[in-house]
Amino acid sequence: MPSIQTFNDFMTSTGPSYLTSADAVVNEAVKNTYAFSRLLKGKTTEQTIQGGTEIRDVIMFDDSRTYDHYQPNDTFVWRNPQVTDYVRAPWRFHIDHMSWTDAEVELNTGETSASTKVAYKRLKRIKEQRLWTSMMNGFEEDLWAVPSVSGMEDESGKLPYSLPYFITEIGQSLGGALGRRGQAPYTASNNSSTTVMRINPFTETRWTNCIELYDSSKRNPQSSTWGSAQSAAMDGDTPYNQSGSPETIDVYNLFSAFDTMMMRLKYDAPATRQQYFENPTLNRQMILTSRSGVQFYRNALRLSNDTLVSYQDAAYSSPAYAGIDVTYCSDLDTAAIYAADSGTVSQNITGYNGVSGANGAFSGFGTEEGTNTIVKAPRFYFVNGNYLTPIFHSKRYFKQHEVLRHPNQPFTYVQPVDCWSNLFCNSRQRHGIVSPINLA
Repeated sequence: MPSIQTFNDFMTSTGPSYLTSADAVVNEAVKNTYAFSRLLKGKTTEQTIQGGTEIRDVIMFDDSRTYDHYQPNDTFVWRNPQVTDYVRAPWRFHIDHMSWTDAEVELNTGETSASTKVAYKRLKRIKEQRLWTSMMNGFEEDLWAVPSVSGMEDESGKLPYSLPYFITEIGQSLGGALGRRGQAPYTASNNSSTTVMRINPFTETRWTNCIELYDSSKRNPQSSTWGSAQSAAMDGDTPYNQSGSPETIDVYNLFSAFDTMMMRLKYDAPATRQQYFENPTLNRQMILTSRSGVQFYRNALRLSNDTLVSYQDAAYSSPAYAGIDVTYCSDLDTAAIYAADSGTVSQNITGYNGVSGANGAFSGFGTEEGTNTIVKAPRFYFVNGNYLTPIFHSKRYFKQHEVLRHPNQPFTYVQPVDCWSNLFCNSRQRHGIVSPINLA
C-alpha cells in the first residue's frame, strides 16, 4: 500500500515543525496553559535548555560576613568563607505520541500528487496540534501535582517537581524577619528529614517559602485588625505549625496579608498594566488562585471599593493587586494538595486541638473545599517565575522517533515523542502562599 508507506516516510523525515526552539514552546503553550507558558516567557535557550546527568545550580544562603572596621597599622586576619551550595534536580522523562490508521491516510489521499501533498500536510498538522495540546496540558497539570517525596525528590521517582512541592503552607514560625515559613512537603513517617532539591529546609532556613494567613471567615477585607495576635493557641504538629509546641499566631485581613506578602517577596509593582504585560520580568510575577479564590477576591473588592459610582461596573473582570493580575488557574479547583484528616475536623484555629491522624494533626491531602480538608477556603500563590524555570535536556528536547507499527493492530501506526525536563527552583524564599484560617 504505497499511500500509507509514503505518509509514514513523510512523518519521519519532515521533523516536528512545532518544536523547533524554546520560543516555539512559549508560543504554543500560551494557547493552552496558564502558568507554564509564563514561567518560560522571555527566557533564553541558555536558561531553559541544559545537558548533563542532572540539573544543577549554585546558591548562596549566607554571606559569612567579612566586613569589619580598622585602625591604621592593624594586623588583619583574612578568611575565605565557603558559602555556596548546590541545588540539584533529577531529569524526569515525559512521553506522548501521534497515531493514525490505514483508512485515515488512504481516505485522505488526493487524486493527484499535488493534492496528496496538501492532504498529508493537513493531516500531519492535525496530528501535531492534538499531540502538542496533550503535552502542554500535561505539563500544566504537572505544575499542580500532589507533592510526593518518593515521586519527585527520590532518584527512582517519575514525577517532575510541582509548585506545591516548593510552595507549601505546611510550616512553622521562624520569627524575626523570616516570619512564618513553609518547610518541606509532608510525610507521615519523618517530616523533619525531608529535603527539597537535596537541601534540607529545616537546617537552611532561607530555603523556605513565605506564608501569610488571612481570616477567611470575614468576607469584608477590612473587618480584621491589622496584625492582631489571636489568643487561641495552635497545637504543635499542625499544618501551619510544625514547631512541635503551641504558639499564638498573627492572622490578617485578606488585603493586609497581600500587603505583607508583597513586601516579604519584594515584588516589583508595574507602573501600568501595559508594562506588566509587555515586560517579561514583571509578567513572571504571578498571583494564582482557584475559581473560588478569584470570586472571593472580587467580592472583597466590591465590599471596599469607592470607584463603582464613577465606573458603574461591578464585574472586576481582571482583578489585580499592585498591578499584578489575580489569575484563575483551573487546576487549583481540583488539586488535592491541602492538609486533610479522615475524621470530622473543624476549620477553626482551635479545631486543631486533638485532631487525629499522623503527627497528631493530619493524615492526607484534600481539595480546597474538600470534605476532609482541615481549612476550607481559597489559597493565593505568589509565584515569581524569575526564580522558577522549566528546564529541558538538550539531547531530548521533544525528540520525534521513528514510526512504529502496532503489533496487535496491524493497521495502526504510532510515532512517539519524548522529552526530558524538570521544574527547577533556585530560590524558594522568592515565593509565597496566602493561606486561610477561620477565626469565627
